Amino acid sequence: MERTRSLTVGLVLAGVLGIGDLATGFSGAGGEGQPPVAAAVVITLLGAITLAGAWFAWRGRRGGLVAVIIARILSGLAVLPAFGDDGISTANEVVIGIGLGATVAALILIWPALRRPAVAAS
Repeated sequence: MERTRSLTVGLVLAGVLGIGDLATGFSGAGGEGQPPVAAAVVITLLGAITLAGAWFAWRGRRGGLVAVIIARILSGLAVLPAFGDDGISTANEVVIGIGLGATVAALILIWPALRRPAVAAS
């Protein structure tokens, strides 16, 4: 797997998002205006998977790339219910929205690296 500029930027962005997900577990989950404890645990685990996958993908492992993509998609889906929850503060909704936009950007940058190069017929 060749590491292009877009893959590099996508992996770095995914890594930053993974760190943000890890921080969710340490930011007072379950408190007023914060995500429920169960959601925070899931998001924290997805952040850890994102970071581990990014490390393996950085080293050229295709499985790491797949792990990053799946973890980012699941992380994005995990936070969607926050937009319908009256208990989540507006500031947290803004942060979640920015995170979702950054997740989509990271996926767009990373996804093309999954394509295998064409094998020349002999």
